[in-house]
Amino acid sequence: MKRQSTAEHYQKRLSVLSDYIYDNLEDDLDMDKLAEVALISPYHLHRIYRGIYGNSLTDSIRWIRLHYAADRLIKTDMSIEAIGRLARYNSVQSFTRVFSETFGMPPARFRREGDHVQFSQPIRKNEDYPMQEITIRESETMTLIGFEHHGDYMKVGQQFEKLQGWLATRNLIDENTRFFGVYFDDPDTVPTDELRSLACIKVSNVNDFPEEEGLKRFDIQGGKCAVMHYKGPYANMDAAYRWLFSEWLPNSTERVGNQPAYEEYLNDVHSVPQTELRTDIYIPLE
Repeated sequence: MKRQSTAEHYQKRLSVLSDYIYDNLEDDLDMDKLAEVALISPYHLHRIYRGIYGNSLTDSIRWIRLHYAADRLIKTDMSIEAIGRLARYNSVQSFTRVFSETFGMPPARFRREGDHVQFSQPIRKNEDYPMQEITIRESETMTLIGFEHHGDYMKVGQQFEKLQGWLATRNLIDENTRFFGVYFDDPDTVPTDELRSLACIKVSNVNDFPEEEGLKRFDIQGGKCAVMHYKGPYANMDAAYRWLFSEWLPNSTERVGNQPAYEEYLNDVHSVPQTELRTDIYIPLE
């Protein structure tokens, strides 16, 4: 039996740690406890995490919590104080400061004026679409490989972390690697725990990649697509999808095809502010 490399060993331990973090975001994620879960010495956990993922463990936890905070601001009427507490901030002031640094505006303004608000507006005759570019174009045929996610789409980042770590420890990631998400179900009609998605990358030859438990292949057939070039936080994208299907599609001359929606992520979530994230949303058409 082939012995795991050191990098592969630690990647698997950090994958277990990632699952624990996502399942316990509202708890106090004590670093000693995290080291115990990962079975990695607390003296070295941060360095190993940064070495594999390229960013700090503390920053990753903070980003995930703020991602969920933004989602709650959009989808619930919870108080800002309560949302800040769930994100593990001791005061509204500290939560507001960090949220503003990440999203470019304080929580109250984000709830009232964030990008999601534009998608609540109906299309009016002779009026431009919301501040997102939508084009009709031919997409390419692609082979994707990645890890399946079952459940809340807000947690698909869990599988992207696993995928990124798996690639990095095998030297299979570079500046040309293209990351995609495939979303098979409508979260407005399918129960949350039954939602299916895939965190993946495009590959030229699937045989160039080693076998791995849980790694799945999915083929995208090239063809006509409506593409929204979306700029902004991932938490706002539910609103973008609803607008596409309830406003843009009925007012267009297009009909959807027989493939799931998918997204290409054009920059690194840990390298730019949430307001600068860029995503191409593909809706396959007939």
